[in-house]
Amino acid sequence: MTRHPHDEDEREPVKTIPGESDSVAPPSSRDPEYLLQELETHQIELEMQNVALRQSQVEIEASRSRYADLYDFAPVGYFTFDEHGLILEVNLTGARLLGVERGRLLNKPFSRFVAPYSEKIFFEHHKKVLRTTARELCEIDIAKKDGTRITVSLESIASKDDKGRFTHCRSAASDITARKRAEEALKKAHDELEERVRDRTEALTKSEEIAREQKREIEAYYDTAPIGLCVLDTDLRYQRVNERLAEMNGIPAREHLGRSMREIVPAFADEAERLVRRIIETGEPVIDMEITGETLARPGAPPRTWIAGWYPLKDSSGKVVGVSVAVEEVTRQRQVEEQLRQVQKMEAIGTLAGGIAHDFNNILGAIVGFTEMAIDDVPDRPLVGKNLKNVLKSAMRARDLVKQILSFSRKTNHAKTLLSLSPIIDETVQLLRASIPVTIEIRVTITTTSDTVLAAPTEVQQVLMNLATNASLAMQGTGILEIGLADFGFVPDSPVPGLDVTPGEFIQLTVKDTGTGMSPQVIKRIFEPFFTTRGAGEGTGMGLAMVYGIVKDLQGTITVESEPGVGSTFRVLLPKAMTGTVTEVAEMPHIPGGDERILLVDDEEMLVEWGRAVLSRLGYMVTAVTDSVEALNIFSADPTLFDLVITDQTISRLTGADLAKELLAIRGDIPVILCTGHSETVSPEEAKEIGIRAFLVKPLTRRELAGAVRRPLDARLEA
Repeated sequence: MTRHPHDEDEREPVKTIPGESDSVAPPSSRDPEYLLQELETHQIELEMQNVALRQSQVEIEASRSRYADLYDFAPVGYFTFDEHGLILEVNLTGARLLGVERGRLLNKPFSRFVAPYSEKIFFEHHKKVLRTTARELCEIDIAKKDGTRITVSLESIASKDDKGRFTHCRSAASDITARKRAEEALKKAHDELEERVRDRTEALTKSEEIAREQKREIEAYYDTAPIGLCVLDTDLRYQRVNERLAEMNGIPAREHLGRSMREIVPAFADEAERLVRRIIETGEPVIDMEITGETLARPGAPPRTWIAGWYPLKDSSGKVVGVSVAVEEVTRQRQVEEQLRQVQKMEAIGTLAGGIAHDFNNILGAIVGFTEMAIDDVPDRPLVGKNLKNVLKSAMRARDLVKQILSFSRKTNHAKTLLSLSPIIDETVQLLRASIPVTIEIRVTITTTSDTVLAAPTEVQQVLMNLATNASLAMQGTGILEIGLADFGFVPDSPVPGLDVTPGEFIQLTVKDTGTGMSPQVIKRIFEPFFTTRGAGEGTGMGLAMVYGIVKDLQGTITVESEPGVGSTFRVLLPKAMTGTVTEVAEMPHIPGGDERILLVDDEEMLVEWGRAVLSRLGYMVTAVTDSVEALNIFSADPTLFDLVITDQTISRLTGADLAKELLAIRGDIPVILCTGHSETVSPEEAKEIGIRAFLVKPLTRRELAGAVRRPLDARLEA
């Protein structure tokens, strides 16, 4: 107990009697009051300590709430790595990026989830962060546990350990695919983090240290976040802004403070006020809100897209006193998604086109075949012959249209060879000069050092003719048409946005005009079959669709840049050739015949009848059936009875390819010709591996059928 000097002076001295035993005198009458005063003083000190302790606990709860909002509701994955790249901490969003439970990630090397070709990028990024202690950004591919691969943006900064050394690395990883289930993941992360914070706060003697530590973590996350973050009061005045959000608004972070959102982003102020009122009324966050246009962008900037989350900040009584906002720009992701939707739409249309091709080609085959026969049968009736020739001409146009559809859908197979593009361009330009107005100037620029690709000449010419013709029409009779040929190459370390091709060396064919240009809505649809901006009867809308199909079939890609009133630029990238040639077979000058024995198999009665009639007129002895199993039985009964077999691919019970295998197993030298209106189940290369001598695409003309029959028969005679 504390004694004061003046109290000692006022106390009466203790007297002793000589001779008697020494003893202490009884306390003075003031001692009880003194003791009571001391107890009261001590009680006041304890009350003051308790008040300070409760205030500290309130501050801890407030810090913990802010930390949980920033950490758990962030639409990105957070990682903490040690100097060896081991995962020390990870939020649920980061765990979902990897497809592994968070508990199984701790103390595991992050490189285990990095795609092999991205490991070097990750390790160099990690070392550079620890070496320079500056914020670094890289893009790597992640191999998830289920085998899928995603690309993440990794933004990292060095962090000190307890001894003040930069041995830790804090990283923020973002991926748009993880955002769809962000709310659930963030809620789990919030619960786990709240439990961890509760454990920390149990030791009240360490409350101030915990508060400082949490404040440091909040500051670190705030500064390293790759997304825009800010804190607003209920009047929408900025209380805090990070640099990323300042970059989005085009205004320094310090100039935000104290100003209202209506001053900074007036176009979004009304919507923001409605959001804040809703949050105040409900106390619930608003997440995954998509914002498009120029509402949050700096003045004059192009339209962009953001995802925003609005989270309530509450005081100890639960009252909403402010809002924490997280904004992430997803413009590039939305552009990629739009490209993916376009590709999927084109693939769907292509699948539909391929599906109807077989039946339509069978119908055309009968029309073409019987019309040719009818023309031969009426040599003395010129008017009828003329009408039949018009029917044949229309049927052939229909056949060409089907070929264009299949070319668009990449279902056709063209004979390809090593082809130099420069001569093709020169030849096509000569054709263009004769077909487009003389008031349109054609400029050709060729700078490539190697212009060889693997393609069919007609394919390349079709691409260039269609693009140049469209450019001519867009210029409405006057302007400049520029055709260019140049080298183009890119590697995985320097990707070019919007190019869905494998990195490598390419030839870039450019067709540029000074025409009317196109709106973004038109650009989205120009490669769709039958889409056209021209009037009725002025085009089929298949030109650019066919170009798209040919380019994709050549393993290339095509892009377009256009602006109304300025013009358009089409860029076609074709891979430089690295393989040998595939030669085309020249057409025979006349229609050959013979006297060999042929087995004809097709499940279309009309085509069987036509095939039998045509081959019989050419001198062959024909056995025709509509059932593949029946054909196999006939052949098995006497394999030497036939010199050649013609079979359709799409037949019930046994396909043409399967029938060919059975026939060749019985007699290995029997020539087999496979015909198809359209087939995804067998390609010319696969047919050749089976032993099939020729692969024909319906509808066939009499000349095409006769030539295909004659070639293997003549080759056998010459052997």
